[in-house]
Amino acid sequence: MPSKVKAKDNLEYQMEYKYSYIVDPSEYETHGLCDGIPLRCHYQPELEEIETLRCQENWREWVGPLGFYKGGLGPRWNFMAITVPECLPERLGVIGYANELAFLHDDCTDVAELEDAHNNDLREAFEQGATTGEIKKASTGKRAIQAHIAREMISIHKEQAMETMRAWAKFAELGSGREHTTRFTTEAEYIRYRMIDIGTMFWYGMVTFGMGISIPKDELDLAHELAEVAYLNLGLTNDLYSYQKEYDTAMAMGQDHVTNVIWVLMEERSISEDAAKEVCREKIKKTIVDFRQIVRETNARTDVSVDTKRYMEGLLYSLSGNLVWSIECPRYHLHLRYNERQLDYMKNGIPKDADTAQSNGTDETHKTNGVKRQKLQGKATNGSNGYKDEGSLVNVFANQKNLEKITKLYDEKLEAPTVDGGTKNGNEKISETVVKTPYEYVSSLPSKGLREKAIDALNVWYGVSTAKLDQIKKITSLLHNASLMLDDLEDGSNLRRGFPSTHTIFGVGQTINSANYAILAALEETHKLGDIQSLVVFTEELKNIYVGQSLDLYWTNNLICPSIDEYFQMIEGKTGGLFRMFGRLMQVHSTKGKDVDLSPLLGHLGRYFQTRDDYQNLVSEEYTSQKGFCEDLDEGKYSLPLIHLIASMPSNYLLRNILTQRRVNEQQRVEHKLTILNMMKESGSLDFTKEVIKSLRDIVQAEIQELEEKTGTKNFELKMIMEKLKV
Repeated sequence: MPSKVKAKDNLEYQMEYKYSYIVDPSEYETHGLCDGIPLRCHYQPELEEIETLRCQENWREWVGPLGFYKGGLGPRWNFMAITVPECLPERLGVIGYANELAFLHDDCTDVAELEDAHNNDLREAFEQGATTGEIKKASTGKRAIQAHIAREMISIHKEQAMETMRAWAKFAELGSGREHTTRFTTEAEYIRYRMIDIGTMFWYGMVTFGMGISIPKDELDLAHELAEVAYLNLGLTNDLYSYQKEYDTAMAMGQDHVTNVIWVLMEERSISEDAAKEVCREKIKKTIVDFRQIVRETNARTDVSVDTKRYMEGLLYSLSGNLVWSIECPRYHLHLRYNERQLDYMKNGIPKDADTAQSNGTDETHKTNGVKRQKLQGKATNGSNGYKDEGSLVNVFANQKNLEKITKLYDEKLEAPTVDGGTKNGNEKISETVVKTPYEYVSSLPSKGLREKAIDALNVWYGVSTAKLDQIKKITSLLHNASLMLDDLEDGSNLRRGFPSTHTIFGVGQTINSANYAILAALEETHKLGDIQSLVVFTEELKNIYVGQSLDLYWTNNLICPSIDEYFQMIEGKTGGLFRMFGRLMQVHSTKGKDVDLSPLLGHLGRYFQTRDDYQNLVSEEYTSQKGFCEDLDEGKYSLPLIHLIASMPSNYLLRNILTQRRVNEQQRVEHKLTILNMMKESGSLDFTKEVIKSLRDIVQAEIQELEEKTGTKNFELKMIMEKLKV
């Protein structure tokens, strides 16, 4: 139920709240940066969600691939639903769509030499909309997206739409060409430009149009002046939580600076990153205190219009909403993931019957939809692997207390076969639910999506069509997840990404059967590519994967330590096979790079990825939380550090007996693993492995540079992947 705070309760809050409810403070985190301002959430956040994903679909269709872009959605909180919680329901979808365009523009046109042109195009389009009431479609996909926004907004309220587009045109003009190329030297210069000038123009349009506010022209300057502290807060909060993302991007692009207040503070004051972040936090706290006082004083004035007061009060919730979203969004925190419904929409498209119908505006309508939404979305919990929806397959199967839900799930989905081989509904084929469920479980677990990101990055050189690229991604995903199921079973691994391995839930037989089914499904998808060469690539590399896995299992089961050369030959098949497969499939279906052979690069990338995994398995706390402490030693796997250790200590009977006892105990005891780990440190095996990782990284980077020179096309996305994988 919504909590309505009347004017008599607090001078800060005088609006009547019709479209949002106050969220229980125990449900979210603020890191102490937003004292005194509650969080509100719109009753119908699905209106934003649907249009946000529609914007992404339009971008893919009209502009190009998204790579590993993440926008305004979150597992619990969608950006506009908590930053403009009192948005009129019929406007939430279009401002969500418009905000997603802003995120897409920021992420997908980050190349400095292109940004000026893109901002000018945005400015010209919005100026056209502000002047004529429409944006004519041009040859660019972005212009088509802007035309859609203008058309929707103008159909709702022409005058307010045109005022918003004037503000957005000014926003694009101020941002043109400077945002990523200017190296700010002082905090004052940066804040004036980035946070106030640009922030005011963009957010003013969002809040006023969303809430149906028309500020009198003679109060506009006053409204902007009063709101400056709020926009300073929004900018500081954004920079605090987006710093790592912006740093990674800047480094991948070869910049020697980051356009972020944290970097500016570090440079200007000669302080560390942690110290700069603490300075930023203190500034954020001060802006909260200052802006609350400004709102109180504004509400007490008799010479200011109601709409100006509504604008100021609406901004209060923009501050709390922006903070909570920044703390919990996948956009800034790559280990977090979207909820299951969002992932389903992203994978399979927005359902055709998705309801974006206009609400009748009554409180009861919003209450009903709000309750429906909360039940649909479920309560999210923050764990080491991100958020999970309680209704998702992940939690149904990962928690013993929910086992009864499995039975219900099967009862609802599985048709009972009849004697004649049909179903109780007729001659339909038997349901595939049972065979698919183990695969769906493992594919729903948290993932960094490295292979999908690599495919998007490589497409810079290949130019594969969107339809073919999606097909190759599907093939890759099917094979990768099938291999995870089989690997965990064959290695005796009980954890996968912090959750129970598939075979520990569904059993050995069902896991093998489901994995084999997924491999056949991948073959079927390869056949859909429509050419014989793709099938040749598929079978060749799949055989290599099986051969590589067989060597790994043979050495482990027979206590045979391979040489380093043999180890890398095994990786060429087991890990490199899938990398080469999607690379070769892309080459077959390329439109501009038929002569570009990426097999050497992808082979080295497979070696780098596996060697890095060997090292992280032993030293990374994240790996420990997801797979267990030094899990490779439990498996008896001959990883590179262990191979080096054995070669360094051929006559060490202590080591030999510890390794032999694993066969007796079926796993290593913790104290035994600690002993081996200490030996690796003393013998230099961990240092050796780290040097190999660095050497492989240098090889990959050199090959990327060579390919850039050969093709004449820079690959910033691939460089960013390597930056994120840096040890």
